[in-house]
Amino acid sequence: MTLAVSGLTFPCHRLTVGRRSSPVQTREQSEEQCTDVHMVSDSDGDDFEDATEFGVDDGEMFGVASSALRKSPMMPENAENEGDALLQFTAEFSSRYGDCHPVYFIGSLEAAFQEAFYGKARDRKLLAIYLHHDESVLTNVFCSQMLCAESIVSYLSQNFITWAWDMTKEANRARFLTMCTRHFGSVVAQTIRTQKTDQFPLFLIIMGKRSSNEVLNVIQGNTTVDELMMRLMAAMEIFSAQQQEDIKDEDEREARENVKREQDEAYRISLEADRAKREAQEREMAEQFRLEQIRKEQEEEREAIRLSLEQSLPPEPKEESTESVSKLRIRTPSGEFFERRFLASSKLQVVFDFVASKGYPWEEYKLLGTFPRRDVTQLDPNKSLLEVKLYPQETLFLEAKE
Repeated sequence: MTLAVSGLTFPCHRLTVGRRSSPVQTREQSEEQCTDVHMVSDSDGDDFEDATEFGVDDGEMFGVASSALRKSPMMPENAENEGDALLQFTAEFSSRYGDCHPVYFIGSLEAAFQEAFYGKARDRKLLAIYLHHDESVLTNVFCSQMLCAESIVSYLSQNFITWAWDMTKEANRARFLTMCTRHFGSVVAQTIRTQKTDQFPLFLIIMGKRSSNEVLNVIQGNTTVDELMMRLMAAMEIFSAQQQEDIKDEDEREARENVKREQDEAYRISLEADRAKREAQEREMAEQFRLEQIRKEQEEEREAIRLSLEQSLPPEPKEESTESVSKLRIRTPSGEFFERRFLASSKLQVVFDFVASKGYPWEEYKLLGTFPRRDVTQLDPNKSLLEVKLYPQETLFLEAKE
């Protein structure tokens, strides 16, 4: 389009030039400058006056202000919390380049490592670190055409954890280099430190390994979508091979651990069974001991009672005694017999005491007569043998009470 077609009158047109305000400052009215611009024909090109004569530089003349004046910072300087810094980064990135962009991990770099590298082998991913720089001439093109390409966004979301940092401010740059030295070593940190501003943005591809984190690739801003995709896929190929080994090792380790757990569980059950059996035996032995003690105590008590009754019995009268004597013959449950003479005047209780002294207490045994058959233990123990008709002689039977 020629100047004449654009509506600029020839040979002289009056233009108004205004200075754009910074977004970080309060909006105020622009100071306007007016000047006459003299336009000459092609033949008078040598007489064109430079715009700097009017005190206005080229950027201001055509409304192309620096990025620092046009945009808010991607990340606050000296941010104490990395998560908050990443929230601002994501919001500003969306504001500049739209919502179709990688999903940036919100959190510290250490937290991004945990998310990417330290889950189960099947769930692990590569870590992509995007290093932004507002002063690089490549930044806008890289962000809008590469990072925001649907194919790149989709591939990153499926296979990567993407973490970002803004290197524009010196304090933030120094902070990242410190993190880089701690996690990747001084060689990687020095590689990033020596990158010039116009080589940014940088895209670091990190793979977690057993002993350390390995930087697979450092991609500079002067690339294309196809080249970026190829390098991402190459990194994924390396990662997939390593991941398959890790999955195999993890499966084998889990199989060993499952076998060990099963063996430990079987051993535990066996120990529990042995302990239960041992405790049952101990309880049984304790019960037997207790019962044995009770039995012994009862026997000792019965023996003491027997001896006491034996000692308390009146002397056995002699056969030639002048008093009336009753001769009793007593048959035990085992078939044995024992005999004794009693005075006919003795009380029936004396007979009971005699039988008890032989180990057959009348509380447990009954004494039966034969003719007629009767239970002598049911008679009054204070009556005499003569009164209960156990005179002059009688055969009695001992029988255990039910």
